[in-house]
Amino acid sequence: MFTANAISGFAQGVSMLAIPWYFAQRGISSKFNLIFAVVTFATIFWGLFAGTLVDRFNRRKLFLATNLVEGTILLLVAGIGWSMGDLPLFLIVMVFAITIFGYRMHYPNLYAFVQEISSPEHYTRVTSYIEIVGQSTNVIAGAVAVVLLEGLDVQLPLLGALKIEAWQIHEIFTLDAITYFASVVLIFFIRYVPDKVFQVDREKLSARLQTGFRFLRDNPRVFIFGFFTHSIFVIMLVSLFTVMPMYITNYLKVGGAVFGGMEVLYGLGALMAGIFIGRWTQNEPKAKIIILFMFTTTLVLLLCALLKSIPYYFLAGLLLGFANAGTRVLRISYLFDQIPNQVIGRVNSVFSVLNIIMRVLFTLVFSLAFFAEGEHITYAYYAMAAFTLISGIILYRNFGRKSAGPI
Repeated sequence: MFTANAISGFAQGVSMLAIPWYFAQRGISSKFNLIFAVVTFATIFWGLFAGTLVDRFNRRKLFLATNLVEGTILLLVAGIGWSMGDLPLFLIVMVFAITIFGYRMHYPNLYAFVQEISSPEHYTRVTSYIEIVGQSTNVIAGAVAVVLLEGLDVQLPLLGALKIEAWQIHEIFTLDAITYFASVVLIFFIRYVPDKVFQVDREKLSARLQTGFRFLRDNPRVFIFGFFTHSIFVIMLVSLFTVMPMYITNYLKVGGAVFGGMEVLYGLGALMAGIFIGRWTQNEPKAKIIILFMFTTTLVLLLCALLKSIPYYFLAGLLLGFANAGTRVLRISYLFDQIPNQVIGRVNSVFSVLNIIMRVLFTLVFSLAFFAEGEHITYAYYAMAAFTLISGIILYRNFGRKSAGPI
């Protein structure tokens, strides 16, 4: 499963970098931001439904179905690009939408599957492995994206000239489709023995949809923890798809190499977190470390607004990648302990929907023409810093003080 996830994640990562940069190169980032907000909003309803499917059907078969459907659609779109020499804008938007919808199914299913086959004492270790594999893939995808988006023309010692032409968008989609089918083959041969009995929920759809909300209503501390620890993930996605293309083109006034380089550094920071976070925090309360990450993220975002520096921006990418991945590992291992496997798909879908709503709000605000003018994009970093600061304060009030009890 880790290998299949890494293979499909590689090309997805390249595509998800290529699409926003495609819009940025044509000076229509504001249009992309609006599209991103609409697509993200549409996934609210799909996310809730996806959670019911995760708790209703065999999770390995769901992986097979989603990879097969996404791979087929991308292959068809890429074929149109090869025949026409380019792709209409609406097909590029469709690929972006299909990938986002796929994420809404993939990650709840992945975490439910991992919880199903793992024992509790291994939750932190296994979630760390997920981050290590996933972020290693992101590092490679970011590096490849730099080459595919901008091309390469360098002189290498002893080897001479190395020249690679920049790829067109439909060529990148072809690579993406191929890796989906490779994942299908790997997943097909997975044979697993669950560590716990998976109880299939055969209730009606309406009743299954209510289960996640009802669980969180009855467990308010789980809700507070699950919602506010998602804050760094929210700003990471908003930054990657909405803020960063405008920040790089309008404020730093540099090219796609910086955009791809930031993805590499996000991935490197996250990879470091996946390797070390379990060892560094095994004797510390999870909430204490997450709160520290929240306040660190706030400071990093503020400095992005205040400093016009490419070296610092790269450092910020490394730090944000570490904070985001470290928080994800600790957050998921805690939720595994608190949420029964037969309902975790729906509970995670509730958190996913709330995450989507926050991202839509940020994206709609940052889509305003004001942010596309000159250095105004820096105000987006002030807004995101305020969000993580408020989240950190709320977590501290509920979990950081001794009177709140350990978590």
